[in-house]
Amino acid sequence: MMEHSSVVALICFLSLIDCGHCHESGKVPKLTHDKENQCLSKGSSVTLTCDTGDPSPEWQFLWYRVVPLRDGLPALTHTSGRSTYSLELLSDSSRGAGGSYSLNSTGPEHRGVYVCRAKKEEPVYYTGYSNTVFLWVNDPDSPGRLTINPNSTSYVESESLSLSCAGYGTGWTLHRITDYMEISQCPFTRGASSWENSTCHIGVLSKYDSGVYWCQSESGEFSNGFYIKVHGHRIEPNLFKDTGDQRLLKGSSVTFTCAIGDPSPEWQFLWYRVVPFRDDLPADSHWSGRSTYSLELLSDSSRGAGGSYSLNLTGPEHRGFYVCRAKKEEPVYYTGYSNTVFLWVNDPDSPNHLNINPNGTNFFVSESLSLSCAGNGTGWTLHRITDFIEISQCPFTRGASSWENSTCHIGVLSQYDSGTYWCQSESGEFSNVVFIKVHDVRVYITSESGKWMVEGMLLEKEGLANLRFVGSGHASGAWTIEGKQFEKGDFVKLRCMVEKSSVDRILWYRVVPFRDELSEMPHWNGDTRYSLELVSDGRKELLHDDYYILNPAAPDHSGLYVCRAERGEPAYYTYSSPMLIWIKDSSPGFLNLSPNRTHFYKNESVSFNCEVPGNASGWILRKYRNNVDSVEIETLGKATFNIKSLNISHSGNYWCQSESGEFSNIVYVRIHTDRPRPFVYDAPEGWQTAGDSVSLHCSLGQYTSTSDPRWRILWYKIVLYREELPTFIDKESSSKYSLELLPDSSGDGGSYTLNSVGPEHSGVYVCRGEREQPVDHTEYSTPKLLWVIDPSPKAALTINSNRTQYFQSESLSLSCVAQDNASGWSLRRFTFYYPSSLSGCPFNNTVTRDQSTCNISSLDVADSGVYWCQSESGQYSNAVKISVNHNPLPTLDVSPTWPAKGDTVTLKCDVSGSSSGWRFHFYRVIVPIEEVLPSEDTNFYSHELKLSENSTELLSDSNREAGGSYTLSTVGPEHTGFYVCRAQRPNSFSYTPYSNLRHLWVKDPSPPASLGIYPNKSDYFSSESVSLTCEVKGNSSGWTLRRFTNNNNHVLTASHCAFKHGAVTWDERPCHLRSLRTVDSGLYWCQSESGEYSNAVNISVHVQNPTTFLRVYPNHWVMEGTSVTMTCGVYPSQLSIDWKFYWYRVVPPGEGIPVKSDRSGHVKTFSVQLLTNSDSGSTESYNLSSVGPQHSGIYMCQGERGDYYTGYGRPHLVWVTSPSPSSWLRVSPNRTNFLQSQSLSLSCKGLGNPAEWTVRRYTSGELSDCPFNSRSGNWAESTCNISSLDTYDSGVYWCQSTSGELSNAVNITVHIPETVYSYISVSPDHWVTEGSVVTLSCSVGAPFPGVRFHWYKAVPVSEGLPLVSNRGRFREAKYSVELLSDSSRGAGGSYTLSSSAPEHSGLYVCRAEIEELAAYAEYSHPGLLTVTGPSPSVWLDVIPSRSQHFVSEPLTLACKAQDAATVWSVRRFTLSKELSDCPFDKKSQMLDPSTCNISSLTLSASGVYWCQSESGKRSNAVNITVHSGNVILESPVHPLKEGEKLTLRCLGRKSVKSNLSATFYKDGLHVANQTSGTFMLPNISKKDEGSYVCEIEEKWERRSPGSWVSVNSVARDERRRPCKRLKTTYQRSKDIL
Repeated sequence: MMEHSSVVALICFLSLIDCGHCHESGKVPKLTHDKENQCLSKGSSVTLTCDTGDPSPEWQFLWYRVVPLRDGLPALTHTSGRSTYSLELLSDSSRGAGGSYSLNSTGPEHRGVYVCRAKKEEPVYYTGYSNTVFLWVNDPDSPGRLTINPNSTSYVESESLSLSCAGYGTGWTLHRITDYMEISQCPFTRGASSWENSTCHIGVLSKYDSGVYWCQSESGEFSNGFYIKVHGHRIEPNLFKDTGDQRLLKGSSVTFTCAIGDPSPEWQFLWYRVVPFRDDLPADSHWSGRSTYSLELLSDSSRGAGGSYSLNLTGPEHRGFYVCRAKKEEPVYYTGYSNTVFLWVNDPDSPNHLNINPNGTNFFVSESLSLSCAGNGTGWTLHRITDFIEISQCPFTRGASSWENSTCHIGVLSQYDSGTYWCQSESGEFSNVVFIKVHDVRVYITSESGKWMVEGMLLEKEGLANLRFVGSGHASGAWTIEGKQFEKGDFVKLRCMVEKSSVDRILWYRVVPFRDELSEMPHWNGDTRYSLELVSDGRKELLHDDYYILNPAAPDHSGLYVCRAERGEPAYYTYSSPMLIWIKDSSPGFLNLSPNRTHFYKNESVSFNCEVPGNASGWILRKYRNNVDSVEIETLGKATFNIKSLNISHSGNYWCQSESGEFSNIVYVRIHTDRPRPFVYDAPEGWQTAGDSVSLHCSLGQYTSTSDPRWRILWYKIVLYREELPTFIDKESSSKYSLELLPDSSGDGGSYTLNSVGPEHSGVYVCRGEREQPVDHTEYSTPKLLWVIDPSPKAALTINSNRTQYFQSESLSLSCVAQDNASGWSLRRFTFYYPSSLSGCPFNNTVTRDQSTCNISSLDVADSGVYWCQSESGQYSNAVKISVNHNPLPTLDVSPTWPAKGDTVTLKCDVSGSSSGWRFHFYRVIVPIEEVLPSEDTNFYSHELKLSENSTELLSDSNREAGGSYTLSTVGPEHTGFYVCRAQRPNSFSYTPYSNLRHLWVKDPSPPASLGIYPNKSDYFSSESVSLTCEVKGNSSGWTLRRFTNNNNHVLTASHCAFKHGAVTWDERPCHLRSLRTVDSGLYWCQSESGEYSNAVNISVHVQNPTTFLRVYPNHWVMEGTSVTMTCGVYPSQLSIDWKFYWYRVVPPGEGIPVKSDRSGHVKTFSVQLLTNSDSGSTESYNLSSVGPQHSGIYMCQGERGDYYTGYGRPHLVWVTSPSPSSWLRVSPNRTNFLQSQSLSLSCKGLGNPAEWTVRRYTSGELSDCPFNSRSGNWAESTCNISSLDTYDSGVYWCQSTSGELSNAVNITVHIPETVYSYISVSPDHWVTEGSVVTLSCSVGAPFPGVRFHWYKAVPVSEGLPLVSNRGRFREAKYSVELLSDSSRGAGGSYTLSSSAPEHSGLYVCRAEIEELAAYAEYSHPGLLTVTGPSPSVWLDVIPSRSQHFVSEPLTLACKAQDAATVWSVRRFTLSKELSDCPFDKKSQMLDPSTCNISSLTLSASGVYWCQSESGKRSNAVNITVHSGNVILESPVHPLKEGEKLTLRCLGRKSVKSNLSATFYKDGLHVANQTSGTFMLPNISKKDEGSYVCEIEEKWERRSPGSWVSVNSVARDERRRPCKRLKTTYQRSKDIL
């Protein structure tokens, strides 16, 4: 039972809610009292003051007490909506008419809630009611007593509570006043409560039960009172210890720390041990739900009451799991239990032992295990505590285990068997402890590949192995699921990729026909069974290697290989999937395919034929296929096998095999779903003039090449259908046409040129690729329109509205008028939207045809295109380009949005920034309540508002012409609501969509209802709660709480609050949103059935909870006497107002309050102390006017706003440097940068007794003294020695005495060798002319002593050279490095080429060697150097010929050389720092020895491309930019000469309209507007050189990347740079390279 004085003090925690919304007019007085708190002693005095903010003497003040609701008294509803109560005018209210009301000798009869208001007589005017003030008068002689069970005043929702009344007198009852001003008697009207035998039972507590409780007798006597607080959830502490290892040696020390997020000194901490479940102890459950256990309070728990519990001399009796919790006394509150922390103390003298068979601690699921107990004692049993906190004895309650002869057998291990095991005798003796970890083995497939490192495929089987191969020789192509072919005599190395720590050995097998004595091939698909035969020397102990080498490779090595990873005896093993290896030989057999190709298409046919010399017999056709989830080998038939209709499953490896085991060649056949479709590119845009020269270009796609001599390109013109010609079906319109082969269609090279076009060339063209050996063809390309202007057309196309720009839903009529009364004319069109389409009128079901007129009743964007008339004989009219645009979305603006009654309001509607040519209509939105349907939102019924004529009301006289404004001259409450607008073209029946929705809320000084909010604010954070209620004045009814949300500006949701609690109606309780989300942001108001409104509140819910950040000015390191200012801010910045801040200093563990700080997902635990003058920094700044050494330390801050507290943010160090410190810190060796595993000594030198000094450090938010922990640091003779540094040792170190004196501070940084990088730079430029002086400089990331630099050139991955791997922008990049023969010239950090030549071009890499530390930094990223000569012998052609390309487009790069005998390869260096030769990946291939095709570009393909020979000669280089946006700029790939023509074209994706009207910029300045999308300079000069960008009018992304156009002076052509820097959307190439 609590002391009575404590009870009264608890009442002071009552927080009273402002009733500011309970007024009859705008002014609300403020009520205060002159005491420190509301708790008074009997007989004391108190004065209440009512302040209106207006010192006028005309005010008279009235004083009230809150009483239960009674007729005849003023009734008010609390802002929470939880209660309605009455106000009783005090009988002596006139004593306070001047504004002050005094109670001179208080007694129990004065207890209660007080309210005031003010009035004026002439004219009569009343303010609203004030806020409430609660007073409680303590009577030490009270005859009654209130007791609580359980004995606490702090509870959590859903707990239960009993309150009992006892004392002199009769008829005791329990009363309460809640925080929501609900005054009631038990049993209460809300919640589940009952009254029996003078005791009130509350079965399920909620936060609405928070309040003051007391007992009262029939005769009016009172008991003591309690303030009871019900919390929404319990605080969860975090328990940790200062040692990383769970196992301690007997006699060592350990400290536990219990951390909570509240630094209040009122917390007391309790400490428990986990024991098996007992009814008489508290119970807790593991998070997995797999076990329940009990918690036993430690007998010496009070030793850790401050938050830290230490065990100084540990012994076996301290073994077990530990748990903590915290409590406060006044009011009593308990946190939840913390996480569990396990501790085990090893006794080296123990004669008892736990043995494991098989001997190990790591096991896999499904393995078996035996654990045996042996020792001096008797009655041994095996015990365990699993990772799921299940405490049990063998045989265990979970899993299959048995106990026999002191041995525990676990037949099938599972993950739930992971944990700590030990033996225990009857007399309480212990064995050693063993930690068993059971792994759930999972198969994984990696994606790593390189020139000689490629992967096989894995089966879906539990296992670790992943088979790959490393080979050298003549192998080519990228590994997929094809067989890998090598030449006879090659060196082939197979490697089984497996985590070596998990296995003991690797075994190598070959797949052979099934034999009983051999292991069967697992996971095989098919009727035929196969076995695994161990190859000679196929057993590899991992201490040596995991390779299997074929050297020299021979034909009999061909076959399928499998590796097996084993661990333990008897072995537990897992297989890889097979890999097919094929060694070529001059076999007598040869596999031929007809048609003779390896790429086929679905539904084609193919014949396989095994050709053998003479009359050889016994040959069969076989196939191998690895289908990821299954592997199969099929015997298909004899020497000849036909497949009439191919499908995807026929892809695979095929070969011929004889009865004697001879093999033919192997062929990988790939089946594709669709034939490649070529496309026409670089076709001219716009109309052509007679006499112009026009070229069309055709690209055949991924598996074909225009440079392959076996392919030819055929060009066709689409004409009206004729039976004798090939048929062409337009896939979009299903129109049937014919194809007329152009007579001069040579086809070679992919280009078709018309040297002098005329009107007869107007039409639609397609191309197709064909070849004869082997026979194959592509699909027809998408159509391309070419139109030549005819000055005298035979017919005229007329348009009824005489315009070419339209919007959706408008109508259009087009007529053909023949000039010579000829007949047979019809309307045709060619549309631009992908895919391009050719069709005749009627085009679809919205189109009708009336003789020579075509009527389109409702246009769509897809109707954009070129329209013309065409006669049966093939004559043409003029052509008209029609553009149909999406209807613009109008924008509505309301000003002002929150007007006062009588103000003027303007509604302005705007279309695309201009209101000309439009007629505007303004509407008010109507949402009938009966249309509001239930949704998943708690307590809200929602209605997704679809704006239509049924949900909008046209405002009278709202049809407005140009200007789009609608004025409400004198607004009143009847204008409150939501408005939209839309626009209409004159003489058109179509409208734009409705605009955005805007609200107009007219402030009413005396609204018929008020919206109450608790907590009373408008900004909330996600997961917070809010309660809203309608406080109705007068007798109006049918009020509901409504809201309007519009979170994504597309879905408008109208809602009203409703409850699903049976008979409970909305009017009786508030609307609760218990866990707010961003979708709850919106406008909230109350509305009656008759259309009346309350005030409205705009609530914003922020998705990101605010966090604090600390800044220090002028610096973190300052001199003594300097003024330092620390500022605490809140992020996000829009939430940075109205905060109060607290300031803390970090102290060693155990000296302060443990708190958590969460920074970017990393939780750190600190001990902090609140600064004594923290209040001086409550407004965001904390000043130290003249700092001294005593101010050095680590600081943190915390923000408070209302009832919300932020985290503590990131700690910051402030160090004050003294000119004459009492001691100094000496570091040996004398430097501040170290590498991992090095040693370090820190000594305190100076005045005073060395025993009084210690080395202290601050690392990653942790403040500690030497020895810092069990991992680093020992203290001896004023010196702290760290034998093996790690990264967590990085931090600030200093000496500190017991009296607080400080030495200097040293910032120590410990680097991981792999993260120390070298950095290269090229000067003066990456692109220089022959003869220039070039300097390459190398530096290292940290200032280490004795650094020597080495210089390399980067080359594609090569056997025998170091392999470099680094993470680029898009993926991991790999290349090899070759040491320069004169690398020593640059040992000092600079490598100079005094007279550069083209052969110096390349990618350079440097690396720093730290000689003193015998360590190397990482290789630098490559630095590109291009040296250009006057006339390169080879150049790189790019098709399409432009530097910018869209994602997924194809690209062809061809090396054109003067010396045809030299073999050139296409090489690139990408944004990902990847250096490689074509083929770069699965989407690229070499079409011939010097041509590279990329079938589908990705962003990672952006970079620099060039040609390079085996001898190192290079071509010019070009920059390629791949863009994922909607617009690119077509610009020259190579530099232009002065006087040449520059053409820039703005190109849009196929999803963007093709008739682009573009704006062009040079170096950020506007240069031209072009409706055709093309900008030309006929005679370019040096001043035109620069970066060009184009921009189109699109709703979304509309600007191209930049392109650098380089211009070479003719007179100084020797300085021509093949490729100037190109500024891309990512960064300039100079930065990239």
